[in-house]
Amino acid sequence: MFKLRVIIFLFGFQHLAITHASFFAFQTGQSRFSRKHFDNFTLDIINNTLHMDMVTTRPIHRGFKVLLDFQMRFEKGTNYQRLFAHILDPCVVVSSVRTNIFKSWFDSMLRHGNFMYNCPVPKGHYFLQGWKMDSTQVPHYMLPGNYCVSAHFFYGKLKSKQEDFVLDLNVYAALKA
Repeated sequence: MFKLRVIIFLFGFQHLAITHASFFAFQTGQSRFSRKHFDNFTLDIINNTLHMDMVTTRPIHRGFKVLLDFQMRFEKGTNYQRLFAHILDPCVVVSSVRTNIFKSWFDSMLRHGNFMYNCPVPKGHYFLQGWKMDSTQVPHYMLPGNYCVSAHFFYGKLKSKQEDFVLDLNVYAALKA
């Protein structure tokens, strides 16, 4: 019985190792923003590309954080399941010389918008036009299925009286092999 489980596990692992995403498609997105921090914020998905337009009312400075929550739903599934959630300091990610997945995504977005390379970010008009995630930006361990990436931007301590809500984003996408 143990041998059979090992063989099934190894067969499944081998299948996962050779699975590679060839197509990542944005499907829809939603946003909710604080009037304290934005005059306007829009998020649109048009022809599988992400578009954002925002007018900030105050500078973005150190201490700005984002909770990124990655969830997956298999193609025939009904519920999303959390893969992982991580709190990042976008100012540190942007100014870092180290490359990681978040930095590579941001660097890619810089080619399609007018975001700043460092903090503080002055108040003003910022945009992202026609950003598309290509298959080289998708981690190889991600399986085909439907994904929801939620981003909760804030200052202070998450889920406390000190939290200062800035922005919530939900982007839905499909990963196909």
